Amino acid sequence: MLKTNTTEYFVRNILIDNRNWERYKSFHNDLRPEQIKEVDSMLICNNPIKGYFWYYCDVCKRDIIRHLSCNSRICPRCGTKYVNAWATKTTNRMLNVDHNHIIFTMPDCLWPLIKNNYNCIKELAEGTFKVISESMNQSAKQFIIPGMINTLHTYGEDMKWNVHFHTIVTQGGMNKNNKWKSITFIPYEILRVKWKIYCLKIIKKNIPMNSNNQTLFESLYYHEYRNGFNIRVVKSGIPKKELIGYIARYIRHPAISNRRIIGYDKNVVTISCDKKKDKSYTLSFTVEEFITRLIQHIPEKNFKLTRSYGLYSRRKTKIKLKYFVQESILFYTKSQHSIECPYCGKILHVIEYFPPSFASGPPLAIRNLTEWIS
Repeated sequence: MLKTNTTEYFVRNILIDNRNWERYKSFHNDLRPEQIKEVDSMLICNNPIKGYFWYYCDVCKRDIIRHLSCNSRICPRCGTKYVNAWATKTTNRMLNVDHNHIIFTMPDCLWPLIKNNYNCIKELAEGTFKVISESMNQSAKQFIIPGMINTLHTYGEDMKWNVHFHTIVTQGGMNKNNKWKSITFIPYEILRVKWKIYCLKIIKKNIPMNSNNQTLFESLYYHEYRNGFNIRVVKSGIPKKELIGYIARYIRHPAISNRRIIGYDKNVVTISCDKKKDKSYTLSFTVEEFITRLIQHIPEKNFKLTRSYGLYSRRKTKIKLKYFVQESILFYTKSQHSIECPYCGKILHVIEYFPPSFASGPPLAIRNLTEWIS
């Protein structure tokens, strides 16, 4: 096995070092605004220059500083907090039935055709549910509505653009009489063919059909992938909490984790890949190529990486969601910025917010915030 990163190399440090990100921005005028915003935010996550909140614990007699997080899509620190909250909320509204974890993929020749075409990607996500729904109806020999949670994943271990969908699907659905119909077997041969048909139809509608694309689609339709596009079942028949914990890591995470960065020498970044358990290898990129591969996976503004369909759609669960949101609002409005003391666990209430002009803190001659304010 390859040695993984311990404390030496981090995505954030590589972007800051040698002004790599600032130089990259100056030479790339085609960056999308959201790409610049997400990276800039991540680089100053928990930095006092953004301002901070100051608390005082009257039990421990300690001043406690809480900096502002960035909530960036590529920040590992903020991503963990977001994913944990999403996993808890999603698990609470899922049915107490077994689920399958199914991955929908497509040939690599189609990946560049839909790069940054998020309208097409959204339709492909909807297409995965149509494939599952139609196949389950055929297996049940009646109309049923399954539940699906679809998560877009745009990168592989080598950080290339690789569009595929991780889905959590109920093993069955509700029929017209609101009775549960269990489906323990789905003919995956049919799934693959259906997915190929839907996938090609959707992409063809969303891209210009020049001579090269026309030739490619004819080859895919009639000659290649006669058994359909690959659909892989990762796990099946297991509880919802285990599935959510597995799939949640794909929601808010940079294209490379810090532990897989095993080398950086100011010019070249080396990462480890573990394609199979018995076969590991490394890849090296220039710093510019590394940043390009990293930020290409930042989606456009307001694009949802996770979507719910069928029994899990917002229309089906609007009553449940309404009470959940209302409960959350009531909890946070009592004291929006309350936190627990890290030493005694007492709930603290914010004393003051300090804007960026006080990034260096209160005057050194003052022992604590309470004396300063008074």
